[in-house]
Amino acid sequence: MSLSKRLAVGLFLAVFALPAAAGEHVYLFRTQEVSSIKANCAPGEDIILGALLYTPRTRASDGLVMKDAGEPVGTAIGCGTTRSYTPFDPNAQNPFSLRLEFGGGTLTANGTCTLTSLTFPIQGVPAPLLLAGCTLRVNPSPSLGVVNGIATSASVFTPWPLPGFGTGSFWTVQVYTND
Repeated sequence: MSLSKRLAVGLFLAVFALPAAAGEHVYLFRTQEVSSIKANCAPGEDIILGALLYTPRTRASDGLVMKDAGEPVGTAIGCGTTRSYTPFDPNAQNPFSLRLEFGGGTLTANGTCTLTSLTFPIQGVPAPLLLAGCTLRVNPSPSLGVVNGIATSASVFTPWPLPGFGTGSFWTVQVYTND
């Protein structure tokens, strides 16, 4: 591309980016499933999340999570569908929707989740750990001024409770607002 074309493209982007100046906000949540939070998912949706939201505390020097729960700050409802008939298919893109309700408002997001690892057996652990990740597009929320965003997760599941192993997810939600 010639220099004049690059300058024209750069000028075009700069002019149209000016009115879109946005604020950026990042939230970090920990979800833990509880039976008292009911997810009203559609028939056929077999990935179901009803959870409390917590705000983890990290060590300033390196980001290590020091406290992942405390008083809940809200709730999370999630619904999705398993798209693969092969058990634990690491290539399956499973549709998933999420609703986060917290003191700052309500955010919704849609996208996919993927099983990234099935760890079995683990020495001294009687069941597998399923590790999954989600990438969701945050929907616009006029009441919060949200125009765009992304929500990603690192999630741990077990087929049954394992003492000493926490299940649930860490969610990073990055949104852009019109403020």
